[in-house]
Amino acid sequence: MNLTDKTVVITGSGRGLGKELALSYADSGANVVVTARTESEINKTAQLINKKKKGESLAVQADVSKEEDVKNLVNTTINNFKTVDILINNAAVHRAVHILDTDLSTWGKILDINLTGTFLCSKEFGQVMKKQKRGKIINISSTAATNYFPGFGAYTASKSGIKGLSMVLFEELKEFNINVLTLNLGLVNTKHTRKRIESGDPADWIQPEKLANLIKYLSSEEADIITGTTIDIEGRRK
Repeated sequence: MNLTDKTVVITGSGRGLGKELALSYADSGANVVVTARTESEINKTAQLINKKKKGESLAVQADVSKEEDVKNLVNTTINNFKTVDILINNAAVHRAVHILDTDLSTWGKILDINLTGTFLCSKEFGQVMKKQKRGKIINISSTAATNYFPGFGAYTASKSGIKGLSMVLFEELKEFNINVLTLNLGLVNTKHTRKRIESGDPADWIQPEKLANLIKYLSSEEADIITGTTIDIEGRRK
């Protein structure tokens, strides 16, 4: 898939799925803005892209739950690449704790990164896309938004909120040729997931490279007929 001259911003792209997405988009010729809270990780990802991939990369440290950081992310992206074509809201945190044992600090951190971060990035990059009258926003949610497990209270609340936010955002932006999609993901075969989940076969989980190819397709012009919806992706896990 040729994405030459497209600019994509991927939050939480210093490691895991976000890193895989950054490398995959760059391999297809896109200019990639790599962003996360950990500067050393995004720098390594950007350096790898700039050495080996077709597209260019820019590392921008940002905490997506902080409005000032997000505004700086937008300004730096536009100053360097002049435009933004695709935004992937991937940054997320998870901590398994029962609702009755969840303190306000833990609740706030999970909601701030997962939901408020998606809101802030969508709002600020959406302003740019509105002026351009084009753009794609892909919000990464989870099957935990519709499948309920003990200890997932704050996480499920945040991911359920992403779906509702995305649907309203699409209705507000569709007249400006901006598409908004939500992906409810099951277990993705990353180092973090393997460390957290001890049961099951990772071969049955979602493989990052295949997911990256799917997300690239959904953000391409070929997939313009898929609009304003939520897509469940669960892999082969039983």
